[in-house]
Amino acid sequence: MLAAEFGKRLRALREERGLTQRELAKRIDAEIPQISRYETGSYMPNAETLLAIADVLHVGLDTLFGRSSGNTGDATPVKDVRLLERMKELEKLDRRFRDTAIAVLEALILQGHEEGLKARLTGTASSIEAS
Repeated sequence: MLAAEFGKRLRALREERGLTQRELAKRIDAEIPQISRYETGSYMPNAETLLAIADVLHVGLDTLFGRSSGNTGDATPVKDVRLLERMKELEKLDRRFRDTAIAVLEALILQGHEEGLKARLTGTASSIEAS
């Protein structure tokens, strides 16, 4: 029962953070089939591997085992591990580089919102035409 619940939680956290099984396996120095066995609940990782998984996913062991009381144990609002790592690297750079990165991110976000709006409007227009 514990292994099955752990596996479901591991998969959900991994996907929420934008990692494939391959990427997680590489980061914790494991084989891909082993990650699959963890996620299906057929095998539980040892303590060292549990700590490595928690570190990569940026969660506490309580969160990994679903034993937190209302608090997710998540220290950061950024879920995607790759994005979080890039942000940490950006924080180390000179302010002018950070400002440039923020400007690029703002442009990408604006473009994404515009494309989403266009898609919704196009979908609405198609619905109206079909009526």
